[in-house]
Amino acid sequence: MTITHARRLANIRLITFDLFDTLYKPTQPISRTYAQPLWDHGLDIAEETIALSFTKSFKRTHSEYPNYGKNQNLTSSQWWNLVIQRTWTSAGVDLQSHPLLEQVIPKVIQHFATGFAYMMFPEVPKVLKHIRRKGIKIGVISNMDDSAEEILKHLGIREYFDFVLKSITVEIEKPDQRIFEMALAAANIPAYDALHVGDSVVYDFEPARKCGMEALIVSRNDKDKVSLDPHYIDSLERITKMI
Repeated sequence: MTITHARRLANIRLITFDLFDTLYKPTQPISRTYAQPLWDHGLDIAEETIALSFTKSFKRTHSEYPNYGKNQNLTSSQWWNLVIQRTWTSAGVDLQSHPLLEQVIPKVIQHFATGFAYMMFPEVPKVLKHIRRKGIKIGVISNMDDSAEEILKHLGIREYFDFVLKSITVEIEKPDQRIFEMALAAANIPAYDALHVGDSVVYDFEPARKCGMEALIVSRNDKDKVSLDPHYIDSLERITKMI
């Protein structure tokens, strides 16, 4: 870590976080949750097949209907309904032959809209408390639908955040740097005194740096990057030693 980098982090007045895979993760793989209704209906489809199908279906749906279809008159539930249907059909499921599966889709959507579907990384409460004790403002910048607030409340950490910027509400998605500029405006803090923490180079690190913020990438499973690049951390707890 350079002296300039260290000095800047030591004077940070605002820290914003991504949510998914930064503060919390699913309690079980998404592919398993999507596969379970199929297994319950006697369909023998491998979880690995569902995982590949989900990735493809999510990307396709996001490409056709960005930001949960916000500007195309879709609700987030309708958007996720489409993702699930596409995931299943792409994996070889004939929904017309299994009409009862469509009745399960709302339950799957509701599951992921609550905190029961997620678990915090263990260091999160301690880190948020430390940041708050130092008088640093805390915010969220996330490509999330309206479930973000409910999830944070369920996990017991909503109270630590001064604001939560969800792409579906502000109608701007990362990596558009305007959502980062909105965060700076919400906190009334200049970019030079702000830090963003996320798990994606493209969606978190690069746009934050472009608008003048400092940025860190959480890479819990790549120790080589953490050891070679000071902008990579393997745990959020490292932040407590930097600020």
